[in-house]
Amino acid sequence: MKFIKDTLTTFTAQIIAVVLALVVTIVVARVLGPSGKGAYALIILIPTLLALVGNLGIGIASVYYGGKKKYDWADLASNSLVSAVALGIPLALAFLAYFLVFHPSFLRDIEPHYIVIALLIVPFSLLTGYFSMILLGQGRIRQYNLLQVAPGVVSLVLILTLLLAFRGGILGVIIASVTAALVSALLSALLVRKATRITWAFHPGVFKESLRFGVQGYLSNVIQFLNYRLDMLMVAYFMTTASVGYYSISVAMAETLWYFPAAVGTIIFARTPGLSAEEANRTTPRICRNTLFITALAALALLGLSRYIIPIFWGSAFLPALKPLWILLPGIVALVIWKVLANEMAGRGKPIINAYAAGVSLAVNVLLNLLLIPRWGISGAAFASSVSYTVTAVIVLTAFLRISKNSWVDTVVVKPQDLRIYTGVLAKINSRFQLATGNSRVK
Repeated sequence: MKFIKDTLTTFTAQIIAVVLALVVTIVVARVLGPSGKGAYALIILIPTLLALVGNLGIGIASVYYGGKKKYDWADLASNSLVSAVALGIPLALAFLAYFLVFHPSFLRDIEPHYIVIALLIVPFSLLTGYFSMILLGQGRIRQYNLLQVAPGVVSLVLILTLLLAFRGGILGVIIASVTAALVSALLSALLVRKATRITWAFHPGVFKESLRFGVQGYLSNVIQFLNYRLDMLMVAYFMTTASVGYYSISVAMAETLWYFPAAVGTIIFARTPGLSAEEANRTTPRICRNTLFITALAALALLGLSRYIIPIFWGSAFLPALKPLWILLPGIVALVIWKVLANEMAGRGKPIINAYAAGVSLAVNVLLNLLLIPRWGISGAAFASSVSYTVTAVIVLTAFLRISKNSWVDTVVVKPQDLRIYTGVLAKINSRFQLATGNSRVK
């Protein structure tokens, strides 16, 4: 029951976060148009990539070693603080130097001062990422989820103010994003500090061990993120910023289907280090197949409703995003298997398997993008991503089956007894609703 409760709590927080992000996307798209939306997507992608590169898996290692009680949480937290500053600032300065000297073509339409301001996000994002993983590893799920929601709230309020009230344009949106990153970093420090002492002390031995373990999961996360976003950069290279704007809407809509699987994967990663191999082998297939089933149903709903959602929320100017969205959906559903099983593998202490799977998938993704974007445009980018996501899922599923000795049917195909769980949950919800409405009538 605790697993279900933590998963639903995390999913609820992620739903709130995605709703806030979608509102931001809608406002930015309607005010700035396809070209402005595409430019903003590229600008924000840069600090996101840099923060991912600088992560080094330190947060993953904190969950693993803290959960195993090998290292003290205070030492892990202090190392996280020092690492965020020591890695984030040099990374931002290095990219700024690269941008000013080489003038990369995929950023040819971007004003330099936009990049300078956006790079402030990097150290803040690293600190928030490190500290949120400490909260997760400590089982402080409510505080962890608060950190998922807070940036969206701040960003939405500021974007509405700067875009609508003061007509701040792209600069206003970037300032809002930087401010949201700063607020999140401060909040993460306050939440961790409530239960864990944080100092500027650095513990080299702990850092070395964290790096040794974390870099395996880090490689997986970096490569997989490139799978998620490299197509955006390649669209920018081969096509226009307006095309990036259309494609960013396709991706944003498709990836809403990942929030429930991501919530499941988060809780699986936090709990697996404390389980025996036998218990993990028994429970993970049931969790995986049901997560896949629920996401597939949601994908069918999105397939039918998307032709109405895009013009209602983003405007008819963004209808070119519709076809790439449809092409993305099969791969989005397939990658649910990765979302669940990759986290379980990391929790078992085998994150390197995920890196191998992501590496093969990235090679497929790049090759197909190079071949298909010049021919099919953003539909080609969507097809490349859908195929590469499926490849990732197949590889990690194969590895899990070999390690756990489970069958693929038990892991991916929903069973009749699973469906009875849903009817029971719906009956409980209905009972509570009737009780609540009955109480309100009495009052």
